[in-house]
Amino acid sequence: MTAATRTETKRWWQDPRWIAAGLAVLCVVWLLWGLFGPEPPITVSPATTYLTAPLAADGLPDYGAALLAAQGPAPKPEDNAAVELLQVMWPMDFDPPDLPLVCRALGIPHVPPADVLQEPYRNAATKVTLDMYDAAVKRPWTGAEFPALEAWVVAHEAALDRLVAAADRPCCWLPSPDLLGPGPQRLASTRLCDGTAVRGMVRLLLCRAMWHSAAGRHVAAWRDIRAIHRLGRLLAAPKNAPQFTLAQILACSLSACADAALTRRLLGMADLPADLLAEIRRDLDALGPLPDPVDVVASERLMYVDTLVWLARRSPGGRSGRAGVLADVFGAASDPLGMARPAVVTSLDWNLALGRTNARFDALTAATRQPTFSARQAAIERLEREVSQRFDVKSRWAAAGRACTMIGSRTCRSVFIADYLLASFTRVASDAFRKGAVARASGDLTRTAAALAAWKADRAAGEAPYPETLSALVPRYLPAEPLDPFTDKPFIYERRGDGYLLASVGENGVYDGGDDRKGWIIGGEWQAIEQNVDPDKWDLVVRMPVPPVPASAPAP
Repeated sequence: MTAATRTETKRWWQDPRWIAAGLAVLCVVWLLWGLFGPEPPITVSPATTYLTAPLAADGLPDYGAALLAAQGPAPKPEDNAAVELLQVMWPMDFDPPDLPLVCRALGIPHVPPADVLQEPYRNAATKVTLDMYDAAVKRPWTGAEFPALEAWVVAHEAALDRLVAAADRPCCWLPSPDLLGPGPQRLASTRLCDGTAVRGMVRLLLCRAMWHSAAGRHVAAWRDIRAIHRLGRLLAAPKNAPQFTLAQILACSLSACADAALTRRLLGMADLPADLLAEIRRDLDALGPLPDPVDVVASERLMYVDTLVWLARRSPGGRSGRAGVLADVFGAASDPLGMARPAVVTSLDWNLALGRTNARFDALTAATRQPTFSARQAAIERLEREVSQRFDVKSRWAAAGRACTMIGSRTCRSVFIADYLLASFTRVASDAFRKGAVARASGDLTRTAAALAAWKADRAAGEAPYPETLSALVPRYLPAEPLDPFTDKPFIYERRGDGYLLASVGENGVYDGGDDRKGWIIGGEWQAIEQNVDPDKWDLVVRMPVPPVPASAPAP
């Protein structure tokens, strides 16, 4: 090799352009390795997977099996309200192919009933219209007014009595068919009871209660209303299907329906016997509390941690299938940056994402344990803002900067995915907890109204029908003066004419003058027609006496 050749070769290696090109190639390889290289294995521990047993064949927790095991073994069919409900209102909310599996789990034969109970307007042969049925659900009615509906109720009394009897069973064990199948099942895709059949049961019982009420059969009317209360408690009890937010909202909805029927109908009856009032008060006290937000958070944590595990290791098609799972679980969940699906198919540190998810749920659990509603709500809203801020991008430049950071940092991508999933829960958590507080306030108002009705029943002729203050009810009618859960102060109580106004301030924590959110009570007084009410300014109101509802008028 000549000297000139050696000099030329030396210059090639020392050329800055080749050095820059080599460094660029190394950077690209490093970037691609970071984006699509191997992921750290998931560590099974309380800080990451939360559950450490039971384990599926892939060595990761089987959350569905754990949730099913936590519900305990199937109770005896005669103790299980779900057995009677299913046999009366077959197939409830189940798909027909799932029914053999469900029946096997319940310990009953897969035999459809000869005559399935359904709302009467759904069968044209009954000659009951939807308008007729809607009116009968909301106010007392008679056979003279709706003869076709009365004929249907009489013909189906035995089936309706079975619903009432089911509500008195000790538990309601009705697992999703997805949890009964082999192998790990994704909790986020588990088909929970959507409440359609349950709401149908409630409307049937309300319809009959209003029929009994109009005829003065107050004991029978209370039996049907009490069954609605009991069904709500059973459906949200630990032995029910996964206790996600849906179960809590459904239980609260049933409780509110029963409270309204009692306070706006039965307790307003002038001839309500004292012994029935005593029974109502005993039954209300025996109902027990509504679902605890802490229990709901615990079950939601299982779903979200399980979703991360599915995305990490159980997605059909591996990494390329993760985006499909994400869309299947969260549908059109908000992704303002448009980065969730691209990020989820890259290399992620799932231990980091799992740890962040658990930390957030620890904070949510602590928030639900705050001593007052205002403190609890403030803590939940603060967590909601902390998560949502990650998606609050002010400009395209900021979005581009965020994208560049995520491309270059697996840690940033992992945190983003965890927060993206959490955002879908924190957006509804505050609303769900408010609904729970509304239901609890409604229940306390109802118990107070029952105590006031008992006070009135004990008054001699010529005495004031109600006390001047709620403290007068203590201790004979109430163990302590009831407090508004939204303020931890006594309920609003005013004597008005021959009746009273009793109110909770509601979600906004401010007394809005006694405007009921339905618009039938404005300024603490009943209205002839429904009024418009500011959705952010309303109270929970009980106003006695309740005016009679003409047959031709809509019912409050």
